[in-house]
Amino acid sequence: MEDIKRVELFVSGRLCLFGEHTDWAGEHKDRSESILEGRTIVVGTQEGLFATAQPLKEKVLRITTVDNIGKRTGPAEFALEPAELLSVARSGGFFSYVAGTTYRLCVAHELEGGLELTNHTTTLPMSKGLSSSAAICVLITRAFNRVYNLRLSIRGEMEFAYFGEITTPSKCGRMDQACAYGSVPVLMTFDGDILTVDRVQLSVPLHLVLVDLKASKDTTTILKSLQQAYPHPASDLHEGLQRLLGPINHRITAEALQAMAAGDVSRLGRLMVEAQLLFDQLAGPLCPEQLTAPILHKVLSYPTIQELVWGGKGVGSQGDGTAQLLCRGSDEQAKVCAILCSDLGLDCMPLTVTPLRTDDLK
Repeated sequence: MEDIKRVELFVSGRLCLFGEHTDWAGEHKDRSESILEGRTIVVGTQEGLFATAQPLKEKVLRITTVDNIGKRTGPAEFALEPAELLSVARSGGFFSYVAGTTYRLCVAHELEGGLELTNHTTTLPMSKGLSSSAAICVLITRAFNRVYNLRLSIRGEMEFAYFGEITTPSKCGRMDQACAYGSVPVLMTFDGDILTVDRVQLSVPLHLVLVDLKASKDTTTILKSLQQAYPHPASDLHEGLQRLLGPINHRITAEALQAMAAGDVSRLGRLMVEAQLLFDQLAGPLCPEQLTAPILHKVLSYPTIQELVWGGKGVGSQGDGTAQLLCRGSDEQAKVCAILCSDLGLDCMPLTVTPLRTDDLK
């Protein structure tokens, strides 16, 4: 441990281009013949968590964080004792994610000592559908992995982060932990408890704008409402959701992959519009208080930007958290940001996804 120096860390947020909610839906595949595997196309954001980590002789986790508006939390300290960590994880709140992930690491590895983790800069907005909770879980895992040389692959970091998060009251699917891959666009397939991750072929850059809708969304409520449709539907609405997250999603993601490989950005935008329309029709009625999302739909249909974008849709669990807009180019990307900021007072985050080399995904 004496030879290990302080390490610098970065974990991005995660943007789901297509296939939201199909990660947890696909985990039910083994329970019903009518359920298809989930398929999501995701990419990391440029925004994320920046931190430093170093070992401690005491067997504690000492953590300090700052959110994207500069609010500092901590230092908080947790003994690396499974029972104590599990209690904190189950109590909910921000530190439940920290404790849940640390608990999973502690029961799986004999750690030599503790860890001091300082999340000194955060550019990722919280609770906006960009996997901020998953990012902190990946950050905890990556910090222990790098400091104590646990020899975890990216997939291994994802697994610990996922099990850490579901130790809390949050019942997310496995998609969120794709933030571990950073800015590499990937296709994730969820076949029961089997997860596969494949690099996505991308021929031309995608110029996106992520719009912080400055409203509220309750992901837990959305998940509870939609998950009632699985594994066995009890109504026509439940059957509609299973079609949406099954065969409809398979068609849309397949067409999206073709469009990305061919460089057909306009087609990709049309698919986003179609995906949002179908989500509104088939998922919205199951949780109307969260999924009616008036601010999201106002932005998606805002007249002044229509000639600047190919299309757009909601992000993550959907609701009034974040919108994603696929712009027609880099100039249009800048104009969309300026218009939505000046006209509607919204915060915009440009995200450009570029084609990557074949060796960028290990």
